[in-house]
Amino acid sequence: MLILGIDTTTKTASTAVVNFGGEKPRDFTVLSEMQSCGRISHSENLMPMIDYTLKCAGVALSEIDLFAVANGPGSFTGIRIGVATVKGLAFGSDSNNCIGISPLYALAYNFYGYNNIADFLILPAIDARRKQVYNSVFDSKLNYLKKDRIITVGDLETELNAEFAGRRAIFTGDGADMCYSEIDFAGKIQVPEILKKPSASSLCRIAYGSRPVHARALAPSYLIKTQAEREFDLHEK
Repeated sequence: MLILGIDTTTKTASTAVVNFGGEKPRDFTVLSEMQSCGRISHSENLMPMIDYTLKCAGVALSEIDLFAVANGPGSFTGIRIGVATVKGLAFGSDSNNCIGISPLYALAYNFYGYNNIADFLILPAIDARRKQVYNSVFDSKLNYLKKDRIITVGDLETELNAEFAGRRAIFTGDGADMCYSEIDFAGKIQVPEILKKPSASSLCRIAYGSRPVHARALAPSYLIKTQAEREFDLHEK
């Protein structure tokens, strides 16, 4: 099974083509993966990235069996670009071949298979501005302890010290450095920069074995209302 993964929910865009040849998440081969965090916008850069990733993998778009996309939370614009692109690429097919995946779960999945982090907490954090992050909390086996939410850095600090005192915690994502510097928690641990970046191959791993939907049913997951929706609500009041 060939899976194309796309993540545009943060400033770093990631694309990957992964081949699964077995029945377990370990039975995979990353044929090609690319990241970009330059000044070119995702709307300009994503299709060339996909094209180059496919060429490097030696795979044609028509050979892709499954499309995995990070559908939120994260940058509203980035979410829309990623979801719309996948819907466009997959819409010609009559099959259910799309999967939307939380980028927070994918960030946690960067640590899949690490045997030296037993009993660690994994805290993906995507910057939501105004000292807020999109966040969830996982154990070292990648089970959710706290579902995806938006939370202030201060409230996250309070929660960690109240519920997880004595544990060690890894922050990952583009909000990781802010959390690490501003949260007073004895067990916090810095990790290499590469593990804080979104990885489309992690999306592909999660997608394998998940239930796909048709491109028509693929939808963003913003967690909070968009600015346009908030302005509409104010107008209605």
